[in-house]
Amino acid sequence: MKNLAVLFVLLFCSSSLYAQDDRFSDISQTKGKDVYVIDNSALNVAFTIVDGKVKPIQKVKNLSVSMAGKVYSVEKDEYTYKKDTYIVLKGSNETLLLKLADSPLYLSSFVSKTYWQDKYDSYRKDYVYLDFKKYPQVHSQNATVEYDDLSRIEWRGFDVSDNGATFYMCEYNGIYPLDNFKVTSSVFEHSKGIYFVKKDDIQPFVEKYNARIAKEKRDKEIADSITNCKLRLAIALREAKYMVDGREINVNKGDTLAVFSYDASEGEFVARFRVANLLFKPDDIEFLDTKTTITEGKYSWDKKTVKTSADAEYLKAKGSEGKEQRFFVAADFEEAQTKNWLDRLRAAIDDYNKEVAYKKKNQIFITGIGYVFDSNEYSHSYGLRFDVYNCFSKTIKYVEFTLTNYNGVGDVQRDDMGRSTRTVRGIGPIEPEDGGRYSWDDIFWDERGIIKDSKLTSVKFIFKDGTTRVFSGNANIRKHMSADAWD
Repeated sequence: MKNLAVLFVLLFCSSSLYAQDDRFSDISQTKGKDVYVIDNSALNVAFTIVDGKVKPIQKVKNLSVSMAGKVYSVEKDEYTYKKDTYIVLKGSNETLLLKLADSPLYLSSFVSKTYWQDKYDSYRKDYVYLDFKKYPQVHSQNATVEYDDLSRIEWRGFDVSDNGATFYMCEYNGIYPLDNFKVTSSVFEHSKGIYFVKKDDIQPFVEKYNARIAKEKRDKEIADSITNCKLRLAIALREAKYMVDGREINVNKGDTLAVFSYDASEGEFVARFRVANLLFKPDDIEFLDTKTTITEGKYSWDKKTVKTSADAEYLKAKGSEGKEQRFFVAADFEEAQTKNWLDRLRAAIDDYNKEVAYKKKNQIFITGIGYVFDSNEYSHSYGLRFDVYNCFSKTIKYVEFTLTNYNGVGDVQRDDMGRSTRTVRGIGPIEPEDGGRYSWDDIFWDERGIIKDSKLTSVKFIFKDGTTRVFSGNANIRKHMSADAWD
């Protein structure tokens, strides 16, 4: 802590500003007061009591007393001994008597400490701030600063001298005072109201401080609002299913989520998706701003992969603060996303409905067909699979497929078991506008590789109500296949 002592010594003038106010013009003024004794001139006329008798100090053997630089309390009551009247001075170690009649010999060596005590008490009560911008010599960087230009000060006591008083002070850091500095009474009188500020005079400092705080608060609110209203997106890492108000919401892996809050009690992020607020555990999503850091260790198994996200940390830190702002941003984004999703869904439904209408109109009942070969390399059997679509208005109970073999020149061909035609039955039910798959591994056996094609020559539908419908001839049946039926 820088000390003002040297500076104040330079500023200090020998004539005290309070040369009259802290002195006594009459001995009666000293009664009940604390006095500071400048020198030992009073010892020449000082007395003490020995064995109940008043004796001059200088005549008392083995008694060495010095009054210079000491403070004595003058009792209000006088002491009378053999027609002489004395004032009584009580010090820390001795009691002295001085004749009232001798006051011209010692009164000028008294300085009123009581006067300075009153001054000190009033200053300590009123002047509680230091303008350290104007008086940086005594300011510590660790001091408690109030209202930008001011720091709190504590008065730590004072000393009296023949030139006035010296006040001891310190700046505060919290409840702990910093290094002391001292100020002479003359310098303090010149600098009060300039460097030392009364608590009743700090309004201009308060206004300036409040204006700065208000501006910083506004700037921070604007900056926070911009940051707070940033759109924070994450990707779903796995599928999830939610029930919200009786509505099922499916989240697919890779879906984009607008995250706007973090629920610390649940340890989950809150995202807006499909017009609902959904909870996601941190491991179930990955923010778009996620950065991956890989640290290598001494051994291969010491390698660590750490993923960090500024968006995730921000939401965790904010919690519910500003949640409403972020919700509106997330909701606006999600509303647009949901609209696009619904548009695509409607388009898909329209396409599906058109496809259904086409299949019903043209009675498309086979949407997939292909050969099925035995996986055993020593086996020469094969079969077929069929994807069946119910384009009718009735429930299909059974469906029978009749297959006929042909060789390379288009003639009917028997397999190695002597079979040129076989009928297989698939078991339903298949509801209208629904489908099913049927597959058989070994319908025919062709070790010699003579069979070129196995064609559908008949498809028979047996409905749940007992009615049937038969489609015959390969050319006719192909009209009831979808364009991409053969894989």
